[in-house]
Amino acid sequence: MHEQLLLSLDLPQRTIILSLQPGPYEEIRKGQKKIEFRRRFINEPVGAFIYVSSPIKQIKAYIEFGKPAHEEISTLVFLSEKMYPGTGESLKEYFKGLNSGYAIPILSFTEFSPLSLELLKGGYDFKPPQSYMNLSANPLLEKALFQKIKEQKLK
Repeated sequence: MHEQLLLSLDLPQRTIILSLQPGPYEEIRKGQKKIEFRRRFINEPVGAFIYVSSPIKQIKAYIEFGKPAHEEISTLVFLSEKMYPGTGESLKEYFKGLNSGYAIPILSFTEFSPLSLELLKGGYDFKPPQSYMNLSANPLLEKALFQKIKEQKLK
């Protein structure tokens, strides 16, 4: 009983669909990128199914994110530059006009056989989010995506 309670506390309480461009997606997939920087985000650990934007246009992975750090831009730029030398200026540009942003640790990455945008639109009434969306808003897609994770774990 206690083990089950402890296990449930470690799991993200919310699941989202997060849009990523192909470049950052590949960096995460290869293990090169350990932190995702965002202008706005949910201030709690989340599980995220990843929609890789054009030209890929597929949901093809699941990432568990740890608790985001909400920090001043200068702190985020310093962190980025320390971890990924040469990225500070582009991150500064990304955060332009804001005083703070989020650094979100990537805890785990699971890739699975992709679902194409055509299938997602036709079978699940899916519209790619600009940033992210709560998966609970689409229960049919939620069930299908969690089935993908289950299938991947059985391989």
